[in-house]
Amino acid sequence: MTAFPGSNTTLAMIGLVLAAAGASSAQSAFWTLPAAFLGGAAAAAGIALVNALGNIAGFASTFIVGWMSDLTHSTSASLYLFAGLAVVGGLLILRIPARLVNK
Repeated sequence: MTAFPGSNTTLAMIGLVLAAAGASSAQSAFWTLPAAFLGGAAAAAGIALVNALGNIAGFASTFIVGWMSDLTHSTSASLYLFAGLAVVGGLLILRIPARLVNK
C-alpha cells in the first residue's frame, strides 16, 4: 500500500500507519503460538528460535532492499516482496488447526 501511491505523500503515510497498526496488533497473538504448541523449556527454546530468525531476517532484509533497489532502480519492488511475504506468513498461520492452538 505504501508503494502504490507513487509520489502522493499523504497516501503513503496512510499506508505506513495501517501497516504498522496491523503488524503491531498481530504481535500479541503471534507470540502466544510457541507456548501453545510447546511446553516448559521447549516453549522457551521455540520463542528463542523465533526471535533469532527475526533478528537474522532484519539483518538480511536491508541487503535485499539494497539489492532490489539496485536491480530495479526503485524501492517499490522490495516493498511488494515483503508485503507478499507477510501475506504468505499470515496464510501459513491460518493453516494451523484450531484444535492445536485452542488447548
